[in-house]
Amino acid sequence: RCTYKQGPSLSSSSTTINMDNKGVGLASRAGGGDINNNNTAVDEEMAPLNINTAEKMTTYSSFRSLWSAKNASLFSLVLQQSGLVLMIRYSRTIGVGADLIPYIPSVVVVSAEVLKFVLNWTLEIVKQPDGATDSTEILKSMVTMESLKLLVPALLYLTQNNLLFVALKNLSVPVYQVLNQGKLFTTAFFSRLLLDKKISYCQYFSLMMLATGVVIVQQSVNKDHQNDSSTTNEGNPMVGFLAVLVSCFTSGFATVYFEKVLKQKTTAQKQLSVYVRNMQLAFWSILFGAVPIIMSDDWEKVQKDGLFQGYTWVVFTIIVFQAITGLLVGFVMKYADAVLKGFATSVAVVLATILSIVIFHDNVNMLFLVGSALVILAVRTYTNNPPVVSGGEAKSDAK
Repeated sequence: RCTYKQGPSLSSSSTTINMDNKGVGLASRAGGGDINNNNTAVDEEMAPLNINTAEKMTTYSSFRSLWSAKNASLFSLVLQQSGLVLMIRYSRTIGVGADLIPYIPSVVVVSAEVLKFVLNWTLEIVKQPDGATDSTEILKSMVTMESLKLLVPALLYLTQNNLLFVALKNLSVPVYQVLNQGKLFTTAFFSRLLLDKKISYCQYFSLMMLATGVVIVQQSVNKDHQNDSSTTNEGNPMVGFLAVLVSCFTSGFATVYFEKVLKQKTTAQKQLSVYVRNMQLAFWSILFGAVPIIMSDDWEKVQKDGLFQGYTWVVFTIIVFQAITGLLVGFVMKYADAVLKGFATSVAVVLATILSIVIFHDNVNMLFLVGSALVILAVRTYTNNPPVVSGGEAKSDAK
């Protein structure tokens, strides 16, 4: 809306031109000097424009911030998922020198849980107002009845993390990355069984496609191992395959069980945050993880060369990447969605495969490429086709 004032040579009246999205209107007023010199009236007419402009600028700023957070979370997840397996593979094969004492995988897993505990504790304190967080109460919550519910997933996650080192000692990075996508199948199975989640027909089809792709990749591994049994970087593919298989089942069940615990109402006066829940998981994982270190042959190695033997920058990077896994997934789900998370997973598989070929000179045959394409397509199909619910079913799922 614009106000136009005639020059003094025409008349003492003024003309106001009102422009809106409906058209243009002309209104003549007498005694224009008094009206047009009224700054308050003009400001009131222009106020809506200023407010709309401010709102648009705020919306644009918020959009840019959200877009930056989304890209940062997705990039971090791709880097973490591809970097972790590459680092472990390197540390378990060509990174082990004759003059270097190898690290103890079980100690590395516990170290990652300790760092995870500290990170979540810090985030829990930071997100609360000043003085609102009592560290003593947080520590007391580690040994409550609510915390005992996480004994099972803590043990399963600990098993999964230890099997990761076994798998990457016996399998190449591309093969492990593809086979590890089988956890999508187990997660869907346990979600249907324990949480009664709906699965669409397209998702059922994608799960069958996923199983087919995993079988094809496994056959390609067996074929390569038979044709070239002198590969230095390869261990026993069957041991690696079994490690991934068990890891997929432990990961699927632990993920669904943890989700079920988070959705349950606690008996405590205040609902526990995700950070406290992660601290409880890490707490029990540390206790469970210390048992095999003390009770196995690893204890003799610790007594001989120390608890942190073989620690290099590669090992420290592995510990950091393992500790931030859950936090990164949480940030992706907060700023993005499950579809983009599936896309990031696919990108991580491709990136890790390319880097593995360059760094470790891994060979990929046509059978592997076909199986990998099926697995990546299955992951994308599953995340892009959620079940369509309506009415009572939607409310039931939301509950």
